[in-house]
Amino acid sequence: MGTDVDIETGEFVNAKGGWSGGTDSFYEYLLKMFIYDTRRFSEYRDRWILAADSSIKYLASHPSSRPDLTFLAEYDGTELRYRSQHLTCFDGGNFILGGLVLGRREYVDFGLELVDGCHDTYVSTTTGIGPETFSWNTSALPEEQRAFYERAGFWIEDPRYILRPEVIESFYYAYRATGESKYRDWAWEGFKAINATTRTESGFSSISDVNAPGGGEKLDKQESFLFAEVLKYSYLIFAEVSSFASCGRWMGCWLDEC
Repeated sequence: MGTDVDIETGEFVNAKGGWSGGTDSFYEYLLKMFIYDTRRFSEYRDRWILAADSSIKYLASHPSSRPDLTFLAEYDGTELRYRSQHLTCFDGGNFILGGLVLGRREYVDFGLELVDGCHDTYVSTTTGIGPETFSWNTSALPEEQRAFYERAGFWIEDPRYILRPEVIESFYYAYRATGESKYRDWAWEGFKAINATTRTESGFSSISDVNAPGGGEKLDKQESFLFAEVLKYSYLIFAEVSSFASCGRWMGCWLDEC
Protein backbone atom coordinates (compact mmCIF):
# COMPACT_ATOMS: atom_id res chain seq x y z
CA MET A 1 0.00 0.00 0.00
CA GLY A 2 1.00 3.63 -0.35
CA THR A 3 1.08 5.97 2.63
CA ASP A 4 -0.96 9.09 1.83
CA VAL A 5 -4.55 9.16 0.57
CA ASP A 6 -6.45 11.93 -1.24
CA ILE A 7 -9.51 12.40 0.97
CA GLU A 8 -11.52 13.73 -1.98
CA THR A 9 -11.04 10.68 -4.22
CA GLY A 10 -9.90 7.92 -1.85
CA GLU A 11 -6.92 7.26 -4.13
CA PHE A 12 -3.34 6.85 -2.93
CA VAL A 13 -1.20 9.83 -3.89
CA ASN A 14 2.12 7.98 -3.56
CA ALA A 15 3.55 4.48 -3.52
CA LYS A 16 5.83 4.91 -0.51
CA GLY A 17 5.47 2.62 2.46
CA GLY A 18 6.64 -0.29 4.54
CA TRP A 19 6.09 -1.52 8.08
CA SER A 20 7.40 1.76 9.48
CA GLY A 21 5.77 4.94 10.76
CA GLY A 22 2.73 6.10 8.80
CA THR A 23 1.71 2.64 7.59
CA ASP A 24 2.64 0.28 10.43
CA SER A 25 -0.74 0.22 12.13
CA PHE A 26 -2.53 -0.81 8.93
CA TYR A 27 -0.67 -4.12 8.84
CA GLU A 28 -0.77 -4.54 12.62
CA TYR A 29 -4.53 -4.20 12.85
CA LEU A 30 -5.42 -6.21 9.79
CA LEU A 31 -4.30 -9.17 11.87
CA LYS A 32 -5.57 -7.99 15.24
CA MET A 33 -9.05 -7.13 13.93
CA PHE A 34 -9.28 -10.61 12.44
CA ILE A 35 -8.35 -12.08 15.82
CA TYR A 36 -10.96 -9.82 17.46
CA ASP A 37 -13.77 -11.24 15.25
CA THR A 38 -12.69 -14.02 12.90
CA ARG A 39 -16.04 -14.26 11.11
CA ARG A 40 -16.70 -10.57 10.63
CA PHE A 41 -13.17 -9.64 9.58
CA SER A 42 -12.00 -12.68 7.62
CA GLU A 43 -11.09 -10.45 4.66
CA TYR A 44 -8.56 -8.69 6.89
CA ARG A 45 -6.84 -12.03 7.47
CA ASP A 46 -6.56 -12.56 3.73
CA ARG A 47 -5.16 -9.05 3.23
CA TRP A 48 -2.62 -9.55 6.02
CA ILE A 49 -1.45 -12.81 4.42
CA LEU A 50 -0.94 -11.01 1.09
CA ALA A 51 1.08 -8.30 2.84
CA ALA A 52 3.12 -10.80 4.86
CA ASP A 53 3.96 -12.96 1.84
CA SER A 54 4.86 -9.92 -0.25
CA SER A 55 7.07 -8.54 2.52
CA ILE A 56 8.97 -11.80 2.87
CA LYS A 57 9.47 -11.98 -0.89
CA TYR A 58 10.31 -8.35 -1.66
CA LEU A 59 11.24 -6.44 1.52
CA ALA A 60 13.38 -8.88 3.52
CA SER A 61 16.93 -7.56 3.46
CA HIS A 62 20.31 -8.58 4.87
CA PRO A 63 23.06 -6.01 5.55
CA SER A 64 26.23 -6.56 3.56
CA SER A 65 28.37 -6.55 6.71
CA ARG A 66 26.01 -8.81 8.68
CA PRO A 67 24.15 -11.17 6.33
CA ASP A 68 23.00 -13.12 9.39
CA LEU A 69 20.61 -10.27 10.22
CA THR A 70 17.18 -9.71 8.66
CA PHE A 71 15.36 -6.37 8.44
CA LEU A 72 12.32 -5.24 6.44
CA ALA A 73 13.25 -2.45 4.04
CA GLU A 74 10.99 0.48 3.21
CA TYR A 75 10.01 1.17 -0.41
CA ASP A 76 9.12 3.88 -2.89
CA GLY A 77 7.33 2.16 -5.72
CA THR A 78 9.52 -0.81 -6.58
CA GLU A 79 12.69 0.86 -5.26
CA LEU A 80 13.82 -0.37 -1.85
CA ARG A 81 15.06 2.02 0.82
CA TYR A 82 17.46 0.22 3.11
CA ARG A 83 16.38 1.87 6.33
CA SER A 84 14.09 1.07 9.23
CA GLN A 85 12.89 2.40 12.56
CA HIS A 86 12.59 1.36 16.18
CA LEU A 87 8.84 1.65 15.56
CA THR A 88 9.10 -0.96 12.77
CA CYS A 89 10.38 -3.53 15.23
CA PHE A 90 6.83 -4.53 16.11
CA ASP A 91 7.05 -6.52 12.85
CA GLY A 92 8.72 -9.57 14.41
CA GLY A 93 5.98 -9.91 17.01
CA ASN A 94 3.28 -9.35 14.40
CA PHE A 95 4.62 -12.12 12.14
CA ILE A 96 4.89 -14.43 15.15
CA LEU A 97 1.33 -13.69 16.22
CA GLY A 98 0.09 -14.25 12.68
CA GLY A 99 1.88 -17.58 12.47
CA LEU A 100 0.42 -18.75 15.77
CA VAL A 101 -3.12 -17.72 14.94
CA LEU A 102 -3.05 -19.07 11.38
CA GLY A 103 -1.02 -22.20 12.08
CA ARG A 104 1.77 -21.11 9.73
CA ARG A 105 5.19 -22.02 11.06
CA GLU A 106 6.98 -20.08 8.32
CA TYR A 107 5.58 -16.80 9.65
CA VAL A 108 6.75 -17.62 13.17
CA ASP A 109 10.24 -18.47 11.93
CA PHE A 110 10.49 -15.30 9.85
CA GLY A 111 9.24 -13.26 12.78
CA LEU A 112 11.97 -14.71 14.97
CA GLU A 113 14.55 -13.63 12.39
CA LEU A 114 13.21 -10.08 12.58
CA VAL A 115 13.34 -10.21 16.39
CA ASP A 116 17.02 -11.17 16.21
CA GLY A 117 17.72 -8.18 13.95
CA CYS A 118 15.99 -5.73 16.28
CA HIS A 119 17.81 -7.21 19.26
CA ASP A 120 21.06 -6.38 17.48
CA THR A 121 20.05 -2.70 17.35
CA TYR A 122 19.94 -2.73 21.15
CA VAL A 123 23.09 -4.63 22.04
CA SER A 124 25.23 -2.74 19.49
CA THR A 125 24.90 0.70 21.08
CA THR A 126 26.63 2.28 24.06
CA THR A 127 23.42 2.51 26.10
CA GLY A 128 22.03 -0.90 25.13
CA ILE A 129 18.98 0.78 23.54
CA GLY A 130 18.12 0.89 19.84
CA PRO A 131 17.95 4.18 17.87
CA GLU A 132 14.88 5.87 16.44
CA THR A 133 15.96 5.20 12.83
CA PHE A 134 18.78 3.14 11.36
CA SER A 135 20.05 2.21 7.92
CA TRP A 136 22.10 -0.40 6.10
CA ASN A 137 22.32 1.67 2.89
CA THR A 138 26.06 1.65 2.24
CA SER A 139 25.82 4.31 -0.48
CA ALA A 140 24.95 6.86 2.23
CA LEU A 141 27.12 5.41 4.99
CA PRO A 142 28.92 8.18 6.93
CA GLU A 143 32.63 7.52 7.11
CA GLU A 144 32.67 8.03 10.88
CA GLN A 145 30.16 5.17 11.26
CA ARG A 146 31.86 2.71 8.91
CA ALA A 147 33.48 0.68 11.69
CA PHE A 148 30.20 0.64 13.59
CA TYR A 149 28.37 -0.61 10.49
CA GLU A 150 30.90 -3.37 9.89
CA ARG A 151 30.35 -4.62 13.43
CA ALA A 152 26.64 -3.99 13.93
CA GLY A 153 25.14 -4.38 10.46
CA PHE A 154 23.48 -0.96 10.54
CA TRP A 155 24.39 2.68 11.01
CA ILE A 156 22.43 5.23 12.99
CA GLU A 157 20.35 7.86 11.18
CA ASP A 158 18.40 9.29 14.13
CA PRO A 159 20.11 8.48 17.45
CA ARG A 160 17.21 9.41 19.75
CA TYR A 161 15.23 7.01 21.92
CA ILE A 162 11.76 8.35 22.66
CA LEU A 163 10.62 5.56 25.01
CA ARG A 164 9.29 3.32 22.24
CA PRO A 165 8.07 -0.20 23.11
CA GLU A 166 8.32 -2.21 19.88
CA VAL A 167 11.52 -4.17 20.50
CA ILE A 168 10.43 -5.41 23.93
CA GLU A 169 6.95 -6.09 22.51
CA SER A 170 8.46 -8.46 19.95
CA PHE A 171 10.63 -10.12 22.62
CA TYR A 172 7.36 -10.84 24.42
CA TYR A 173 5.76 -12.57 21.44
CA ALA A 174 8.97 -14.51 20.74
CA TYR A 175 9.05 -15.79 24.31
CA ARG A 176 5.37 -16.77 24.35
CA ALA A 177 5.77 -18.62 21.05
CA THR A 178 8.95 -20.52 21.89
CA GLY A 179 9.35 -20.58 25.66
CA GLU A 180 13.06 -19.80 25.18
CA SER A 181 14.43 -17.97 28.20
CA LYS A 182 16.81 -15.87 26.09
CA TYR A 183 13.92 -13.62 25.11
CA ARG A 184 13.20 -12.93 28.77
CA ASP A 185 16.89 -12.18 29.24
CA TRP A 186 16.82 -9.77 26.29
CA ALA A 187 13.73 -8.00 27.65
CA TRP A 188 15.30 -7.69 31.10
CA GLU A 189 18.51 -6.24 29.69
CA GLY A 190 16.48 -3.79 27.59
CA PHE A 191 14.38 -2.76 30.57
CA LYS A 192 17.45 -2.24 32.73
CA ALA A 193 19.05 -0.09 30.04
CA ILE A 194 15.92 2.03 29.65
CA ASN A 195 15.59 2.44 33.42
CA ALA A 196 19.25 3.33 33.86
CA THR A 197 19.41 5.78 30.97
CA THR A 198 16.03 7.51 30.80
CA ARG A 199 14.79 7.63 34.39
CA THR A 200 14.60 11.01 36.12
CA GLU A 201 13.43 12.15 39.55
CA SER A 202 9.91 12.70 38.23
CA GLY A 203 9.49 10.07 35.50
CA PHE A 204 11.27 9.01 32.32
CA SER A 205 12.68 11.17 29.55
CA SER A 206 13.45 10.68 25.88
CA ILE A 207 17.18 10.88 25.19
CA SER A 208 19.18 12.44 22.39
CA ASP A 209 21.71 9.73 21.52
CA VAL A 210 21.60 6.02 22.32
CA ASN A 211 25.23 5.66 21.27
CA ALA A 212 26.56 8.33 23.64
CA PRO A 213 27.49 7.76 27.28
CA GLY A 214 24.41 8.28 29.43
CA GLY A 215 22.27 8.66 26.32
CA GLY A 216 23.47 12.17 25.62
CA GLU A 217 20.93 14.79 26.70
CA LYS A 218 17.55 14.19 28.30
CA LEU A 219 14.89 15.79 26.11
CA ASP A 220 12.33 16.56 28.83
CA LYS A 221 9.54 14.60 27.17
CA GLN A 222 7.76 11.45 28.35
CA GLU A 223 5.48 9.61 25.93
CA SER A 224 2.33 7.89 27.20
CA PHE A 225 3.26 4.65 25.46
CA LEU A 226 6.02 4.17 28.02
CA PHE A 227 3.32 3.08 30.46
CA ALA A 228 0.88 1.65 27.92
CA GLU A 229 3.42 -0.61 26.22
CA VAL A 230 7.03 -0.53 27.43
CA LEU A 231 6.14 -1.34 31.02
CA LYS A 232 3.22 -3.56 30.01
CA TYR A 233 5.30 -5.90 27.87
CA SER A 234 8.18 -5.77 30.35
CA TYR A 235 5.74 -7.13 32.92
CA LEU A 236 3.85 -9.60 30.73
CA ILE A 237 6.95 -11.42 29.50
CA PHE A 238 7.63 -12.45 33.11
CA ALA A 239 4.01 -13.22 34.03
CA GLU A 240 3.14 -16.88 34.49
CA VAL A 241 1.40 -18.58 31.57
CA SER A 242 -1.48 -19.40 33.90
CA SER A 243 -2.23 -15.68 33.93
CA PHE A 244 -3.68 -16.12 30.45
CA ALA A 245 -5.90 -19.13 31.34
CA SER A 246 -3.88 -21.26 28.91
CA CYS A 247 -1.36 -20.56 26.19
CA GLY A 248 -3.49 -22.38 23.63
CA ARG A 249 -6.69 -20.47 24.28
CA TRP A 250 -4.83 -17.19 24.71
CA MET A 251 -3.72 -16.73 21.08
CA GLY A 252 -4.45 -19.89 19.16
CA CYS A 253 -1.02 -21.30 19.93
CA TRP A 254 -0.29 -24.54 18.11
CA LEU A 255 3.39 -25.04 18.76
CA ASP A 256 4.57 -28.03 20.79
CA GLU A 257 6.07 -25.78 23.44
CA CYS A 258 2.56 -24.70 24.46
